[in-house]
Amino acid sequence: MRYLCSVIFFFALFSTLGYAQPDTLGITPGISAQTAKLEEFLGKLDIRQDSRITDMLIRHSQINQKRNATDGFRLEIFFSSDTKARERAVRVRNEFNLVFPNIASYMLFQTPNFKVRVGDFRNKSEALKAKAYIASKYPNAFIVKDMIRFPELFTQSVEQNEEQ
Repeated sequence: MRYLCSVIFFFALFSTLGYAQPDTLGITPGISAQTAKLEEFLGKLDIRQDSRITDMLIRHSQINQKRNATDGFRLEIFFSSDTKARERAVRVRNEFNLVFPNIASYMLFQTPNFKVRVGDFRNKSEALKAKAYIASKYPNAFIVKDMIRFPELFTQSVEQNEEQ
């Protein structure tokens, strides 16, 4: 019985190999030949699209350049809507800046809450590391999606090394 099942399995497996999809581009295994054939094939494509799509892409690009920010994450360490919320938010932000001067902090008002958010993290992994770092002082901090400032491309140490 086991032998019969094995034979049927291999027969089914090898019989389907004849139905494989043929190579429509005629690309050979060599990488340079592949690239040449692909470029030739793509050069023959006729792309038809509404001109409004191009206009929307240009507008989207211009808006992103003016915004001077990108999607990212921050840690929210305080929010409140009580009568003294603004004063408490200022105090929390100042305390944070004293304890963690190397992490940027921001105070914002989103009706009806005053909030204090910290950091400019490109991904959630960076935000989790920072959350663990500040957990001793702010154990209730949580990660939120926000618009962040663009990260610096060169650190001060790199610039200093280039000057020397």
